[in-house]
Amino acid sequence: MSSDEDWLAPLRTKFAGRLAGEVEVLRTAWARRDRDTVIDRAHKLAGLAGMVGAPEVGEAALQLEETARSGADFAEELSRLIAAIERARS
Repeated sequence: MSSDEDWLAPLRTKFAGRLAGEVEVLRTAWARRDRDTVIDRAHKLAGLAGMVGAPEVGEAALQLEETARSGADFAEELSRLIAAIERARS
């Protein structure tokens, strides 16, 4: 394992450990129609996913953020992000 991988390992573990909680926050925000929370969490997930090498989660989070910011319905993007998170967790 390279020194970069050594440094990233704890971040990857922490990221993976928080994914279930992120799904719950996103689902709750969706149920409450809390667009601001969805935007905030998607933005944070996109950044974190990029840092730890989870491109599918990062791309799905970025798409969700952009769609939610536009004011459009974001149900499809939210579903894609949750599916990407579930795959990343398994």
